[in-house]
Formats: sequence, structure tokens, C-alpha cells
Amino acid sequence: MSKYNMPAIFLLGPTASGKTDLSLYIAQRFPVEIVSIDSAMVYQDLNIGSCKPTKAQLSKYKHHLVDIIPPNVNFSLGIFLDFLDRSINEIKSIGKIPFFVGGSMMFHNILINGFHDFPSCKETRRKLEKKYEQKGLNKLQTELAAVDQALFNKIDIHNPRRLIRALEIIYMTGEKLSSLKQQPKIQLFDNKTVHLAAVNDKKTILTERSNKRLNEILQNGLLQEIEHLIKKFHLTKQHQSMQAINYKQFLPHIIEDISFDDCFYNANKATNLLIKSQQTWLKKIDIDTHLECSDTKIKHKLSATIETYLRRHSI
Repeated sequence: MSKYNMPAIFLLGPTASGKTDLSLYIAQRFPVEIVSIDSAMVYQDLNIGSCKPTKAQLSKYKHHLVDIIPPNVNFSLGIFLDFLDRSINEIKSIGKIPFFVGGSMMFHNILINGFHDFPSCKETRRKLEKKYEQKGLNKLQTELAAVDQALFNKIDIHNPRRLIRALEIIYMTGEKLSSLKQQPKIQLFDNKTVHLAAVNDKKTILTERSNKRLNEILQNGLLQEIEHLIKKFHLTKQHQSMQAINYKQFLPHIIEDISFDDCFYNANKATNLLIKSQQTWLKKIDIDTHLECSDTKIKHKLSATIETYLRRHSI
């Protein structure tokens, strides 16, 4: 049985597909509360670059998992699960259902497919982080290959956080992580009772929308926001929050004097790659309702779908 034995609605989709606008429309009309599954919106003060809803919108429509940690703190599975638990209990207590909105493959995978509750150790993690700082990525790669070749062949070995977490678990348990991952997962939601809606479209349409949005983000003050974040939280490019799209690409313009044009090109390229990755991910998911962001009747179609789903669950 899943931990949260209750109905839930998901609105998934690539970046720039209009999920935020759709979610606000639905929140006005149904007994739902929005739970963000966006890995940048969890950070306080990352507003413009993450395309976070405005303060007025956040005030009018409750959003969970938004602005939960400062940007100089690394986001972890433990933090996610803790805040998720609080949010679900709060939503349950007022007789509503969670409406998960976002494009994070990681969050969706945890919520629908479950997760392994592996141990953690701050001391071990700090030692590995220090090793990375002093000896570089190659040292961690070599270490992982020596203790778990199967995992080394499977994970993103260019991601230091993934390498550090994998080695932390291996050293804590004394077992190969590739073997531990064969054990049953903890299930949060029953994927047979939740409703998965996805908004998507042709890649050319999404690329055009994302290009337009990037210009709007810059006009709204992205560079000034990054400068503010650096001063307020003493951020560097090593901080996890600064790996988010738009922040990662424009941070070098401010701290390393990389040209604006180069950063703009890199931001567009990174966004287009993300869209491609998200569209590939959506093809692997059993979606209940398919929507196109260019469809003028998209709001009506999503509303009708949700109304039918809620009626079926007597809500």
C-alpha cells in the first residue's frame, strides 16, 4: 500500500509549456492545492530566473514546496520528503487533494515510482566533498568504479553530487549501491489511482515559447536578481541553487566577465536540451490526459478531465 492513500492530480510538461498558468486556472475552480515539483522554485529569492508565480499569485493560491529553503542550502531527498509530508497532511486536513505541477523528472519519479530510504551521514559526506574540492571529479569517479562498477556504468559520472551520494551510501552500508537498488521501494502514491495530465507540443513551438520567455526573464531583471543573490547569500557557482537553468548560464557573466552574448546562447541551448530531455521522459510515462499548449481550448479540456476524475472519486 502507498503511504498517501488518497487521490492526486499531476500536471507535467516541458519548460515553457504553460503549466503555471494552467495550474492557477484549475486552482480557482476545484478543491485542490498546488504542490510544486520544480527543483528551482524550492529556493527562496530565486524568483525571476525560475519563473516563479508572483507574490500576489502565491498569496491568493496556496503553493506547497515553494520558497522552502535558502539558496545557500543544498536541497536533498530528506528535505523534500519532510516538506512533502507536511504539505500532504495540511491538504488532507482541509479536505482538498494535492495538485502536483512541474517538470522535474526527479520529483515525479519519487512521487509515482517510489524511492529507496538509504542512510546518510554528514561526516562521511563532508569527507567526500572535501576530497572532491582537493582532488577533483576524477578521484570520485575512480573511487566509485573501484567499489561499484555496475553503478559507475549507469549513473551520470560527471555530476559530483551523484557521485558523492553514491559513495556515501556505499561506505555507510558496506554494500554495492547497484545491489541495494534491487530492493523494494517505498511507495508514496498509487499510480493506478492518481491522474496524470501532460501539456506538451511540437519542439519548434516550445523552443519559440522558451526563447520569448528568456527575453522576458532578462527584461524583468534576471541579472540584477543574480547579483542580489550573490551578495545576500554569498553564492558561488558551486552552490546547488546556482546549477538551475538561467542562473547557471548567466552567473559567469557577473562573476567571471563572460560575455552576455555567450551566456545568452548557453541559456538558450541548455533550455532546448532540457525540453528535449523532458519530452523524451514524457514518452516513457503512461499519461492519462494529453494536452497541447497551442490548443486554444486547453483550459476547458483540462477542466473537463479533472471534473470527471473528481466525480469518480466522489470529491
